[in-house]
Amino acid sequence: MNRRCSNLSKRIPMAALLATTLLFHVNCEKFSNHADRVTVHLLPRVPNETTRLHWSPKGEKLPLTQTGNGLETKLFLGRTETSPILLRLEHGEDQRYYDRLLIDQNRNGTFNDDTVITTTLKISRGKIWSSFAAVVNIPVMDPWNKQETTNPYPLSFWYVENPGEKNPEKVLRFSRRGWLQGEAMLDGVAASVLVTESKMDGIFDSGDSWSLAPKDEPEKLFSYKTALSIPEHAWLGEKAYRIKEIDPSGRKLTLVSFDPGISHAEEDKQKDTLAPDRNAAHSGKRVTFSHNFAGAEKRAAATGKMLFIDFETTWCGPCRTMNKLVYTADAVVAAAKPVVAVKVDGDEHPELVKRFQIKAYPTVLLLTPDGTILKRKTGYRSVQQIVKFLSLVSKGH
Repeated sequence: MNRRCSNLSKRIPMAALLATTLLFHVNCEKFSNHADRVTVHLLPRVPNETTRLHWSPKGEKLPLTQTGNGLETKLFLGRTETSPILLRLEHGEDQRYYDRLLIDQNRNGTFNDDTVITTTLKISRGKIWSSFAAVVNIPVMDPWNKQETTNPYPLSFWYVENPGEKNPEKVLRFSRRGWLQGEAMLDGVAASVLVTESKMDGIFDSGDSWSLAPKDEPEKLFSYKTALSIPEHAWLGEKAYRIKEIDPSGRKLTLVSFDPGISHAEEDKQKDTLAPDRNAAHSGKRVTFSHNFAGAEKRAAATGKMLFIDFETTWCGPCRTMNKLVYTADAVVAAAKPVVAVKVDGDEHPELVKRFQIKAYPTVLLLTPDGTILKRKTGYRSVQQIVKFLSLVSKGH
């Protein structure tokens, strides 16, 4: 059965929340009949020492403004009519760097009697890191009793200062740590259901994430390997399910059985996008990268060779995978022979990040000997894609 679903706006006024449940596009073909729908009650969860999500979205940036002896910004979470949360970084007594985060928990625009979090500063690669863990509350309408309540919203905040950087970007970064969780009986199997934010605005919709796992295998629920976007279907054994509806609070959703037209094993095989890179010829050689950008740039200019730059960081998962599978593939090693190859750690070289306008990792660039950028690509690049990327060299461009 084909069905057209509508995607309502995320920023939903209170009146609309009282009247409707958020629906969204999920390619609704092949949903089972109404009798197979299962409504799930979910409750907010806060991570602890034993239970936590093993993944988080990329940190969002909040621009900071100098106000007195501190830096301030606003965090918007929840419905349109909800006031923002005021945040302020301050120096502690006899402290040069920011080690205090003030949070306007009641959203009244002041910091009187509100949360103050202190941290122990950390130094890494010459940078000063101020990291904070906090829980703020988001007002929501409980879809079960139609009463106002709040969802606790655990967050990580971090501020990074580089004493050697001129005119640094002053931003407070944040990422969510929490989720909502419930249980359901699906075709006789006890299951756990989890939803969590990917867009980090305090309102659940099709831009967020979910996972499904047997109740007796909770570790699968929290793994990044089982995390899906809400429009995607999830497997429970050999049966697939999709979210038909989700309330903006995240506290209520409807699951329906779904027939994707292939088996679980067949779908896993199709999704294994790294298989071609794992199966490529690897004889033990690897691309020879310099880690001295200035020297590599001079060598490219002196020899007339093109400069291949790979921007990475130590925390970048796709970067590590490329180092393991792509830069050790025989085809890539051969394609990289005519170039000067250099790796740049974006955390260690902010001046190069700024110069080449790097927005995400990994990012690869190919430059002419005089420094003109011929091509750039961001994100994981396969063996075939890197070979094609470097083919500009053989074509004489």
